[in-house]
Amino acid sequence: MPLLEIPRSNRIVDVQIIDTTFRIKDGPLSVFMEPVIEGQQKLNVGAFGYLITHRSPSSGFGEESVQRVLFDLGPPKDWKSDLPEPLVKRISTWENDGATITVEKNISEVLEIGGVDLNTIDGLMWSHAHWDHMGRPSLFPPSTNLIVGPSIRSKFAPGYPENPDAPFFSREFSGREVVELSFESSNLTIGGMKAIDFFNDGSFYIIDAPGHAVGHINALARTTTSQDGLNDSFIFLGADSYHLGSQLRPNSYTPLPSSVEIPSFLPCPCPGELFERIHPLPVGGDPSLTPFHIIPEKSVAINFKDAREVISRIQVFDADERVLVLNAHEWNYYDVLDVFPESANEWKRKGWKEKARWRFLGSFQGAVDLIFTDRA
Repeated sequence: MPLLEIPRSNRIVDVQIIDTTFRIKDGPLSVFMEPVIEGQQKLNVGAFGYLITHRSPSSGFGEESVQRVLFDLGPPKDWKSDLPEPLVKRISTWENDGATITVEKNISEVLEIGGVDLNTIDGLMWSHAHWDHMGRPSLFPPSTNLIVGPSIRSKFAPGYPENPDAPFFSREFSGREVVELSFESSNLTIGGMKAIDFFNDGSFYIIDAPGHAVGHINALARTTTSQDGLNDSFIFLGADSYHLGSQLRPNSYTPLPSSVEIPSFLPCPCPGELFERIHPLPVGGDPSLTPFHIIPEKSVAINFKDAREVISRIQVFDADERVLVLNAHEWNYYDVLDVFPESANEWKRKGWKEKARWRFLGSFQGAVDLIFTDRA
């Protein structure tokens, strides 16, 4: 397996996984992945945000410096009035096709209910400028910077309606500093992906992850350290690089096991052979080493080739037992995680990776049931 070559550091950040209260039930599947597997035609997801807290050691008798960055904000609660009309019309077509979309709270409300003063948030970081990640920056103090990936500001500023192509109102940019990241001057790569050492101490890296959208970024957070540095732990924030684990696994690094135990799935434990039988792989391929889904050529991705390449890079992170790979929307392992206001840093000790790795197979219950229906 290729080496990730993550630089050594004794610094960490605290990661808190935030349930943004966003849910889509019976959403469209084919715009995100293909091929469609009979018995699994709809997408049921939520949305995570991540509160990253960085602490710098105090010098002398001074207090430690604390910085907080929010990576992804989920959608605005009142999305039909808080997003530009052309975008609302496009999203509403999902509802017309039977999807149910709910958002109970803005992420700013979730933070405040959890005891976080919004004035202590230094930066809001969009993984990309899609409606279910941007939230409402205008609900945060103007002292809070908005941090965006390459070309976001140049393509969409100052916002709608001045810029008719912008997916957000101009109030979200107005009155605050908008920082656009650039990977051009960075000589750092991790796992073959360009990276920026955000706090300049190896605790939190921003990763260039093109393909899904303009300026799409991922992140890598160091969550624990070890004496020799070889057993540090990390959380990889994959944003929308993939939407279900079926686009990531199985693969040559992480083969499908012979038996899988998934709560609420019947039969349980389930023989891996049943999942191989529903695998849409062409005849002659190995279903135990190939993801069930890929990103379609015609999809929400602006460059499907780049997007597929990013997934192949993330597979290496995912195969490394030191790294917990999460994305923004996968919800089948929600019950495995400790969410905000709890910390996620002890994920390795709690065995989250092992518990969550194959949970996506639970979405194939209908497809597996069809096997037994055909037998009858």
